[in-house]
Amino acid sequence: MTDTPTIDSLIAEWTEAFNAHDLDRHMALYTPDAMLFGSVDELQDGREAIAAYFGNRPPGVRVALYGPPLVRQISDDAAVTAAHVDFANGEEPMPYRLSWTLIRQDGNWRIAQHHGSPRRGE
Repeated sequence: MTDTPTIDSLIAEWTEAFNAHDLDRHMALYTPDAMLFGSVDELQDGREAIAAYFGNRPPGVRVALYGPPLVRQISDDAAVTAAHVDFANGEEPMPYRLSWTLIRQDGNWRIAQHHGSPRRGE
């Protein structure tokens, strides 16, 4: 039996890489032509731009899922996700909505489109 990467394992790996501030490991989870709308108005177009965006975050920022993500697999090689996450820089959480468009390339799920936007605190 082979160990086929799952969407859940991608989400776990993204969270671990983000929290470890391991930019190389983090960026390997995105397609080379991925897009990101994050906490700034500009669209980050391509892995290099996304790396610059995440590379500029404060060193204390961490992320935690706020409940399990909702996943809809559209086809064998495409899926979308939606989740609430809490970013934190210290003790004060920054609640966000997070959605991804995922594609499977060479047997691995990768992020092709990433959108994050603030949400009201609970």
